[in-house]
Amino acid sequence: MAVEDAPVRRSLWVCAVAVLTVALAVVPVADHRLAVHSYLMVAFLVLMVAGDLLTAHLLRQQFLAGGRLATLGLSSAYLYSALVMVVYAVVSAKIQRAGVESTWAEVCGPWLFLAVLSGFPLLVATLSAGRSGVPRTRRRIVAAAATVAVLTLTAAVAGTVVAGAGRLPRIYQGGTPTEAGRWAVCVALVIAAAGLLTVIRNLRHRPRVEQWVVVALSASLATTILFLAGPQRYTLGYYVARVTMLVSSGVVLLALLAETAHLYRRLSAAHEDLDHAHRELSRRAEDLEAAGAWKSDIIATLTHEINQPLAVISAYSEELTQEWDTTTDSERRAAVQALGNRVDQLLDMAAHLLALCRAEPGEIRTEPVAVPVEKALARATDNLTKQARTRVTVGPAPPGAAVWADPVHLHEVLTNFITNAVKYSPGGIHVSAALDSVGAEVRFAVTDEGNGVPPDFVEHLFDRFTQAEQPGEARTGAGFGLYLSRLLAEANHGQVWYEAVVPHGSRFLLRLPCAQRHPSLRLVDGDLPDEFSATRQ
Repeated sequence: MAVEDAPVRRSLWVCAVAVLTVALAVVPVADHRLAVHSYLMVAFLVLMVAGDLLTAHLLRQQFLAGGRLATLGLSSAYLYSALVMVVYAVVSAKIQRAGVESTWAEVCGPWLFLAVLSGFPLLVATLSAGRSGVPRTRRRIVAAAATVAVLTLTAAVAGTVVAGAGRLPRIYQGGTPTEAGRWAVCVALVIAAAGLLTVIRNLRHRPRVEQWVVVALSASLATTILFLAGPQRYTLGYYVARVTMLVSSGVVLLALLAETAHLYRRLSAAHEDLDHAHRELSRRAEDLEAAGAWKSDIIATLTHEINQPLAVISAYSEELTQEWDTTTDSERRAAVQALGNRVDQLLDMAAHLLALCRAEPGEIRTEPVAVPVEKALARATDNLTKQARTRVTVGPAPPGAAVWADPVHLHEVLTNFITNAVKYSPGGIHVSAALDSVGAEVRFAVTDEGNGVPPDFVEHLFDRFTQAEQPGEARTGAGFGLYLSRLLAEANHGQVWYEAVVPHGSRFLLRLPCAQRHPSLRLVDGDLPDEFSATRQ
């Protein structure tokens, strides 16, 4: 909440009114004499000094955190009160040794006490009225300067009272209050009342940690009233005045500690919110980075995978151009049909990769259907040239078996396995499919007679942008085809892996779940090539 709108707690008014009410209630009997309890004075002075010093420290920390000059002014007022109380304690010890009719008792002690009762409200009213702030880099310097100023003021007050005791009016004469003393107490009463009213007038414009000073000012006013009503030492008013100051100091300190704890909890909550926001921003930044990397991967995939049909188109075009006169009409029609199939494949791949670009990593959309294994195997070598097809043999499919997968994804994985085998193996290539032992999955296998994959590279075989280096051979491709195969297999609840063939060769395997025979399943049958080359939007 903004400082200008800070509400005043009801408990604050209750404490302030209670202090003044107690003082006014004691006024009629304030001059009632009581026994001398010197140890109470010692306890009072020690606790007052400790409480004011701690309050000054807490307010100083508030200033260092927030930079509000009014807070530093309050801290300076409490520091002044504590330091003058220290001097008053020293003078009280002198009074105990010199007697109640000494200068210490009739001049120094009373004037120092009045310096606290009037000086504290005056400093609070004047130093804590501003709303300006101090830049963080200058706060410690300003706080140090304020401390030096308070020390100087305390030294001036103490020096004036102690060194100039002979020139100051006596508050007591032979143990009896003087007329000058009564006027001095009345002036202190006016200053305390004016300070209290000044602070109350703009109390809503102060933060809560500063508002509780009203209780301390009420205690100063109440003590001055009791001092005027019962000026003699060790009277009921004398003791009540000091107990009132001590209790109000404790109340202010506890309230300040409570407000500080409340601010700390708010700061901790804000820090947690900030930390949560930072983690959320970091997560989103990572997602954006992953999305950027994913789209870069898709571009690499497009570059890699589009080379396969383009190479086939180039090979068929060159074959038709150079061997046109020696080829038969049926061979020409087959070549043209193959060229058309490659163009369809390019269109299908472009549409599919466009869909991948729009998807986040791990969110590849699939359109699974029941794909007969026999049809998938028959379609597996369609992307090969006539020369390459002579090296590939396709084994029989398990009777009636079908897999539940996206047909385009299945075709792309098998095609990638086979074209890699053709590229890296000079010998024969065998494509097969078999059911597992329980008939729940189908395992497609592409086996070649090449040099295999180096053992230390097998674990990275399906990683992105990786490719095994073969001695004496140049690197070909982008190293992305097997990575894409893994992504497509996993998107269809399948798996790809590699096995070495003894004595030499490689076997790439694809495992997919079997399709359950159900009337609601759409079975890809009949003209399977059209389904494989259908463009997905």
